[in-house]
Amino acid sequence: MFKQIRLFKINRGLYTHKVTDHYAVLGLPLTTTDSETFRNKYLQLAKQLHPDLAPPNSPDTEIAEKYLAKLVNPAYKVLYSDRDRKEHLATLRLLGQRLKLKGEQPELHCELAKKLLKYSHEQTYVKYFEEIASRQYESLDQVLDRIADLSELNLVYVMTQELSFIDDYVNIPQPEPEAPKVSPAYRNLQLAELFISKRQWAEALKELKNGEKLDPNNANLQAQLGFVYMNQNITLMAKNSFQKALKLDPKEPTALKYIKQVSGTTQPAKKDEKKGGFFGWGKK
Repeated sequence: MFKQIRLFKINRGLYTHKVTDHYAVLGLPLTTTDSETFRNKYLQLAKQLHPDLAPPNSPDTEIAEKYLAKLVNPAYKVLYSDRDRKEHLATLRLLGQRLKLKGEQPELHCELAKKLLKYSHEQTYVKYFEEIASRQYESLDQVLDRIADLSELNLVYVMTQELSFIDDYVNIPQPEPEAPKVSPAYRNLQLAELFISKRQWAEALKELKNGEKLDPNNANLQAQLGFVYMNQNITLMAKNSFQKALKLDPKEPTALKYIKQVSGTTQPAKKDEKKGGFFGWGKK
C-alpha cells in the first residue's frame, strides 16, 4: 500500500477511463452543485491533513502533505471554479453516453457499487457515497482505496443516470470573467481564516506569516495580518499591515474598516458579539 501511496495510482472507477475523479477525492457526490459546499469540505480536509496536526516526526506527516498537495488541492481548484466544473461534468456525461452505447459492463470491486448497478437510483447513490466518504480520510493507508470505491460509484452513476442536473452547467451559456490566479499562499489564507473564525490568533498568525513568505504582496493577506495583530493588541504591527494592504489595494475592505481604529483617530468600536466578528462569525 505504501508503494501505491507514493505513486498515487488508482486503477478503478472513472480512472480506468483516464478521468481524474475530483469528486471522489473531495468525498462529495456528483450531485453537489453549491460552491460553498466545495469550499467547506476543502477547509475540513486541509485542516485534517495539515502537517502541524500530526505528531512530531510522524511518518504520516509526509503522506498527508502529499495527499493535500497532489490530490485535494487540484480537485478543489477544479470543482470550485464554475468553468472548470462545467468542463469536468461535460466530460463525465459524454463518457456515460459512450459507455451506454457500447453496452459495456464496468469492472467493479466495491460491493456498494455492485449493488448500485443492480438497483440504480439517485438517492441510493448519494446514500452509498456518503457512507464511504464519511470515513474516507480516517486511515491514511486506505485513502486511495476509498477514493477508488467512490469513483466506482461515480462510474455506475454516470452510466445509469441521465445527469439532467448537468444541463444547468453545460448547456446554458454564462459569461464568466477570467478566473483570478490562485495565490501561492492560498492554503495558508484558508487555514488562517479557519483559525480566525475560532479566535485562535496565534495559529492564524503562524499561517499568515508563512503565507507572507510565499506571497508578500497579497493585500488580503496583509489585511488579515493587521486584523490578527489588532486582536492581539499589537497596535503598531496592525497599523503597518493595514497600511501595506492599502498600498497594495486602496480598496481593501478589511484594512479600510480598521485602519482608523489602530491609528488612534477614532474611538475603538464597541464589541457586539451578537453581530459576529471578522468573516461574520460570532463569539463561540
